[in-house]
Amino acid sequence: MAVGKILIILGALLTILGTYVFALLLFFPGYVGSGLGFAMNLFDIITIDPGADALAFYFLLVVFIGWLASGVLMLVGLKSRIVGIIFSLFPLGVGLIIILLIYTDILGMMSAVFTLFTVGEHFGDIYPILVPLGDLGLGVYFLLAGGVLGIVGSSMPRE
Repeated sequence: MAVGKILIILGALLTILGTYVFALLLFFPGYVGSGLGFAMNLFDIITIDPGADALAFYFLLVVFIGWLASGVLMLVGLKSRIVGIIFSLFPLGVGLIIILLIYTDILGMMSAVFTLFTVGEHFGDIYPILVPLGDLGLGVYFLLAGGVLGIVGSSMPRE
């Protein structure tokens, strides 16, 4: 198997783990941010009136929904290079949004609102697994690594 395909598979697995298995960050005891929490809150998010920032709201909604499906759709990048690159950008973007939101004030309130929508219950104090590394969880780093590996693997020549 070519190195590019192995990198795409590793990137997709890291993205799936970072989205659904590991928590992104701890908001308060018993509640963590994860892709699972965002999926559970998705219908509540869609019914919100975005107000004046409708364009930013719907753009971030598409980015976060793309993030939910990106781990599986990165595997399509084994056959189609452009699909692999596009769906590697979603976890990379969400990981960068969360890092910039926690450590800087560059992003506006809309990004903070979407990050709050990732909050879900910490089922049995176990799932999603919270491994804090600094202020962030291991899931953010898995998202970044999965996105980078997906882009590198999709950009490599095919054999």
